Amino acid sequence: MLRSHLNLIRSGSDTTEEAAEVETIDESVKEIPVRCLQKSQVCGRLRMKLTRIDAIRSFKNIMFLDVSNNCLDIQALQVIAELPYLILIHADDNKLSSAELKPMKYLQVIIFNNNQITSVADVHQEQLSTLELGFNKITKIDFKSKMNKIKTLAGIELLVNLRILHVRNNPIRYLDGFNEDQGKLQYINLRNCQVATLRQVKKMKVLKALDTLIMKGCPYMGGKGEEDAEKEEEDDPQIRVELLATLPRLKRINKDIVTPEEREESKMLMAHWVEEGEKEEEEIEDEQQQEEEMSQIEN
Repeated sequence: MLRSHLNLIRSGSDTTEEAAEVETIDESVKEIPVRCLQKSQVCGRLRMKLTRIDAIRSFKNIMFLDVSNNCLDIQALQVIAELPYLILIHADDNKLSSAELKPMKYLQVIIFNNNQITSVADVHQEQLSTLELGFNKITKIDFKSKMNKIKTLAGIELLVNLRILHVRNNPIRYLDGFNEDQGKLQYINLRNCQVATLRQVKKMKVLKALDTLIMKGCPYMGGKGEEDAEKEEEDDPQIRVELLATLPRLKRINKDIVTPEEREESKMLMAHWVEEGEKEEEEIEDEQQQEEEMSQIEN
């Protein structure tokens, strides 16, 4: 392995202008001269505003690659698919408009902060465990069936312009990660996730624009956290009211619009909670008990 010789390729110490190959390019990107990585430069730290890194394909044993602070687009980055043992790619501050990479057998971590990415619907890597896309132009997250191993939403607070979150069919139990800066988030689909308690639902109270919530199939709503081929049952009316009392701005819960009757009942429940006091300790105990039960089922 060359890990001891090459862990990072990134902007760093000084290099000479002779290290870059400058070519003419089309009018649309003429402000960025073409700068190609040379094999002789790979062992050093680079500050070259690279537009191509084709020379990296000669170093087959690279496991960790950092090409941050360059001028790479997603086409130029596809060469990393020829690195058979790559585990992590870090490409902050480039010209990436997408995070779609060719499939790689061992790729586990993608870090593409501060780019121009607008969607994650085209991201699919079999072993991917971490996807970091802070400070891009993403307005919608929709993985559908392409990624169904997401266990946490931690880090999603960086996506302050997010409007739609669609993470259906993922083993998500805890809803940590939301914060009040996400003032544009209106739609969340958690269908067939593993959310089991009202305490987790309350973590969405900070989302002031949230008006549509899909939780069909979650244990909290009586589901099993998985697709059910059987005929869908109607929502439990009391659970709908409980959801509405917790998130009073909701206009739609699952497939049905909130009715005036449900809204009135939710106000009564809210008043009851205020009088009685919300019993946080009991909710924690209930959550722990459900966690134990779910763990026993899984084992």
